Amino acid sequence: MVPFRQIVQTPGWRRSLLVRRAAAAALLLAALVVSVMEVAHRDPPAVVFARDVEAGTALSLDDVAVARVPAHLLPRTALNSLSDIEGQVIVAAAEAGEVATTSKFVDVAFSGGSVGEITNIVPVRLAEPEIVPLSRHGDTVTIVTHRGEELSPEIVAAGGRVLLATTEGTPHTLLVALPHDAARAVAAASLSTPLAVVLTGDRANLSNMD
Repeated sequence: MVPFRQIVQTPGWRRSLLVRRAAAAALLLAALVVSVMEVAHRDPPAVVFARDVEAGTALSLDDVAVARVPAHLLPRTALNSLSDIEGQVIVAAAEAGEVATTSKFVDVAFSGGSVGEITNIVPVRLAEPEIVPLSRHGDTVTIVTHRGEELSPEIVAAGGRVLLATTEGTPHTLLVALPHDAARAVAAASLSTPLAVVLTGDRANLSNMD
């Protein structure tokens, strides 16, 4: 019988041992890759921005892509179909890799009658520009004015939704979504009287500021 020590010292035995170890390592690596792919495949699809997009852009399919994103990282209002947003106007700037949500778009954000029948978007230049940096996309506002010597405010339109607040380009201006008649009333009032906005909706409720 050949001694065990002599067997393990032979080149053939060592070569066989290395082959078995390499095969085991390869199998382990393959199992790890398969496991990672299975986990990634289970992640839900979501629309993400393929490049930086400026506010006011009407999106094309070149601006977005579908990627799988871990479920715990997805916002509740994330979109998962390119057809949902093709041609939609983005109302807040987005960065490449950012998940697309309903609040980023005019038509998607205000579908379902959330602010009535939206048919017009009107720019509102405010007499008190300090409110512009405090405004957020999606805020609900009432637009008010006063005429002549009257001290009591006059409501021009209620239930408007802020799409965009800007201090550049057209300074001190809110872009507000309103039904057709209300938008016309706001546009007409802006020609002769100062306008201001009153924040309403959830953000105006102090009990939500805990």
